Amino acid sequence: MLKPVVCWFVYPHLDMDKIRFGIIGCGDIARKAFIPALKKSKYAEIVAVASRNSNKAESVSVEFECDFESNYELLLNRNDISAIYIATVPSTHEKIILAAAKNGKHILCEKPLTVSYNSAKKVVNYCKKMRIGILEGFMYQFHTQHQIVQNIINVGEIGTPILMQAQFGFPPLKSDNFRYNKELGGGAILDAGSYTLHIARNIFKKEPVEVYSIIDYNKEGIDIHGTVLLNFHKGQTANLSFGFDNFYRNNYSVWGTEGYISVMRSFSISETFKPRIILEKQDYYEEIECNPENQFVSEIEYFCKNLNSKNIVNSWRNDMLSQAKLIDIINNQNKKK
Repeated sequence: MLKPVVCWFVYPHLDMDKIRFGIIGCGDIARKAFIPALKKSKYAEIVAVASRNSNKAESVSVEFECDFESNYELLLNRNDISAIYIATVPSTHEKIILAAAKNGKHILCEKPLTVSYNSAKKVVNYCKKMRIGILEGFMYQFHTQHQIVQNIINVGEIGTPILMQAQFGFPPLKSDNFRYNKELGGGAILDAGSYTLHIARNIFKKEPVEVYSIIDYNKEGIDIHGTVLLNFHKGQTANLSFGFDNFYRNNYSVWGTEGYISVMRSFSISETFKPRIILEKQDYYEEIECNPENQFVSEIEYFCKNLNSKNIVNSWRNDMLSQAKLIDIINNQNKKK
């Protein structure tokens, strides 16, 4: 998992060395999760918001006591903003990322980074050229519970991990939700599925050598459910299931040669919830209750602290490209089915 590494830096035009954010997209994830977290962060602050709907942007600006702009371009041209948070539909990410990088803004973009591997390569390479830090927003990974799991594995409590399983899915959404629209970047693979793929890659700390997938589509051609088997070599595999229109599931487990770890609430967790980790070994059972944590605050602070670390920013680029490549493999396997 990604672990915060403190790397202090100073922008001369910033008060108290804070990273000043502009928000692009004023939907639920920005308004209910990211902006409130930004207000709580010691290392960042909100300057302005922008939306395709200027009335929505104005309403959010009043709610959070910040400026608003009537379009994305005006926000990106502001000199008092050094970083952008992108919370628009996935199909718009490439264009916004390129514009933000051109304007010298660092970028924290909600997953998925883009809708294809070629698109991801384009934006990652451009950001590298422009010396822009960009992080794909998998907020779940910044909850301390995942560091606890990694520590359990690293000290050998469960022996060698051989099987990782994850499930993430939820009941039907409103019919006009972008997740049911392929042109907007919808589909279960890019949404719920991307979390399961990401955690599997992080648990084994390497990329799979073989990928097998079964994807179900609705009558509109949207991928609704999926199961993926990843072969990480040397007897290590991941079995991942995800989807929309399901009974709610949000968990993963790691089976090792000497023990078993269950993470009961894995990807989407409220800041007041105390997640539990179960560790089982021969004649041993332990429940570890983790402290509540705001994953978005932790994500923001990790991003801000590490923007000037060349090695860490480079690791972000590699991770984004590996993630996008894996998703492309799964999509390409199922195009003709």
